Amino acid sequence: MKIKARIDKMISGGKVRAIASASLDGQFVVKGLRVIDGNKGLFVAGPQSSYKDNEGQRKYQDLFFPISNSGKADLEKAVLDAYQQQLAQNQDQSAEWASDVGGVLPFDM
Repeated sequence: MKIKARIDKMISGGKVRAIASASLDGQFVVKGLRVIDGNKGLFVAGPQSSYKDNEGQRKYQDLFFPISNSGKADLEKAVLDAYQQQLAQNQDQSAEWASDVGGVLPFDM
């Protein structure tokens, strides 16, 4: 299966680092994938919906999930690769911006 992932939104602070989308074989798109910084490193969590059960407790239901370990590994690799590329691109843009303003960053002013 060919998986193409992209980062839709980078998030600073908290455990969620980014929101991503993935195209599966050019046939389906999954939105709302989350890059999570967990205790054992980064991992990808699928989109969820929430609801209240009969006792009023909030419950979460996965909307999309892989059914095989290889599918999970392929999806995670594609999303985390896209995340690393976005991080590198953001760092390059920050460095370029700093050089454009003479190395003075807004927090240095």
